[in-house]
Amino acid sequence: MSSNKEIAQKVLELTGGKENVNNAWHCVTRLRFNLNDKDKVQLDAIKDVPGVMGAQFSGDQFQVIVGNKVSDVYEELEKELGGSASSEPTESDNNEGIVSKLMDVISGIFSPILPALAGTGLLKGFLALFVALGWLSDASGTYQVLFLISDIVFYFLPFLLAVSAAKKFKTSEFLSLTVAGGLMYPTLLNAAGTDAVPMNLFGLIDVPNINYSSSVVPIILGVWLLSYIDRWVRSWMPSVISMMFSPLLSLTFTIPITLVFLGPLGNYIGNGLAGVINWLFANTGPFAGLVLGGLMALIIMTGMHYAFTPLVVGNLATLGFDTTVIPVMFVSNIAQSGAAFAVAVKSKDKNMKQLALSSGISALFGVTEPAMYGVNLKLKKPFYAAMAGGGLAGAFVVFMAVRAYGTGVPGLPMIPVFIDSQDAWNVIYLLIGIVIAFATAFIVTFLLGFEETITAPVKSATVENKPEAKATAVVEANNENKKPADVFATVTGQIVPLKDVPDETFAGEIMGKGIAIKPTSNQLVSPVAGEITVFPSSHHAIGIKADSGLEVLIHIGIDTVELKGKHFSPKMKVGDRVEVGDLLVVADVAAIEEAGYNTATMVIITNTFDYLDVVPINNEGEIFEKEQLLSVIS
Repeated sequence: MSSNKEIAQKVLELTGGKENVNNAWHCVTRLRFNLNDKDKVQLDAIKDVPGVMGAQFSGDQFQVIVGNKVSDVYEELEKELGGSASSEPTESDNNEGIVSKLMDVISGIFSPILPALAGTGLLKGFLALFVALGWLSDASGTYQVLFLISDIVFYFLPFLLAVSAAKKFKTSEFLSLTVAGGLMYPTLLNAAGTDAVPMNLFGLIDVPNINYSSSVVPIILGVWLLSYIDRWVRSWMPSVISMMFSPLLSLTFTIPITLVFLGPLGNYIGNGLAGVINWLFANTGPFAGLVLGGLMALIIMTGMHYAFTPLVVGNLATLGFDTTVIPVMFVSNIAQSGAAFAVAVKSKDKNMKQLALSSGISALFGVTEPAMYGVNLKLKKPFYAAMAGGGLAGAFVVFMAVRAYGTGVPGLPMIPVFIDSQDAWNVIYLLIGIVIAFATAFIVTFLLGFEETITAPVKSATVENKPEAKATAVVEANNENKKPADVFATVTGQIVPLKDVPDETFAGEIMGKGIAIKPTSNQLVSPVAGEITVFPSSHHAIGIKADSGLEVLIHIGIDTVELKGKHFSPKMKVGDRVEVGDLLVVADVAAIEEAGYNTATMVIITNTFDYLDVVPINNEGEIFEKEQLLSVIS
């Protein structure tokens, strides 16, 4: 296993180096990046880094999943990045969609404070457990000190958010803390909820008496405003006096505007959103839990779950508990574990059994990425089963109004935050929800089954060490037990992953999944048995409808349609019947390259969505015509 430093160095290198990183942070399991140039990311190579569980783009944010050691890896990453993570936003950042940008801002602000929220929230759960068991009296001094610790983060939340928001909006952390201090000043806190006369600004505008402790939106708006005002002031302030007078003017403008306008606005927004969501859960009950629980895995995959964070934190801070997102996310994670355990029991592949078992255990403890990406999503049907388990269990915990009194990583260690010393049924209902989630996902996975790709060994003991002999032997071996959805190589050459093809249509799999070959031979043969349905006069592309139902496109080179048939000699025509290995066209590869064209030849399954998956047999190395190239899972 690679060290945290090695993981950080390798990920940064494959992401395009620190020059390509505009901003970086982390959540509970993922490294998150804003990049200057997405095209520099070597996605598949990053996925292969030991210690990395997966990698993906979510909107305009790049995420690398490393599991529960993410903070340690990020610590090493920070050392590698130096100051590059704080660079100014690039033009590409400003052009991203509004929803993507909003999710990016929310995740960037809340991710850094999650450990503090999780730690104090879990302590609240343990305190409730100790009181319920009679181990601790809620009137004792020990309880009061421990409760103080558990409540610090929620009460002084504006200060924590000020720091993380300052990093996200790229402004001074200390000025941001000062803005938070304005919201949390004792005069305001003591006057809130009383008949005290509001402070007055310039004899014209009253400052509303609002208690901003535990609030979320007001400080975020305040720091956002500060970032613009401070940059504006510094843009024209002479540097010789800037250190003293820029902060003076920035705070003098920002804090009054925040107290008079943005603070009350943020308070109304926060309370309004919480009210609407809580009303929906209270009135639609199990249906809301069913939908949210069923879709939670997809929501997490896209990073949209951060939209719920202000709601959850607001509920915990004002109500003292959450009955919406946390209970549903908890049982959704357990469902991922149940599906993975079913794969571990049912799979015939030793490696998959081991992966499913270890990732299933990990998911029980709240780290679902290995199970979700490495097992359930890869096999598809277990993922659907996990969605079913999450939906049913989500409906149950919402119907029973299960309350979470803290937050953290939703897994078994978090059970104490559901303990209510006055209501033992709360945690019992949660345990029932856990059983429903796990059992449903396990049973549905077991009943639906899943497809496993097993490659039959080639009988090569008597094969001469020649390309021609190897190709013949492969075809003979495959013909002995040939799958109807196998696709064979159309030409001899070097395998090129589709993502590396310099054409967005193919690299983005817009035409369908497949793979490419860089030809070293001029002869292109049929990869399947079927009928030729497309063969334009330029002869650069051939479409074949296979007997198995596959629709296969062979595209010879990039933009070679511009050659108008030059350097191509067709051997078939539309309507001709072909078998595997029949000669389709002879292309003068050298002449095409001399003409300035890339000769990468794509083999694409254009009706990919009719099948569960299209899997390359190999992603690199040499391949010979008629050797198995793709396996299509139906």
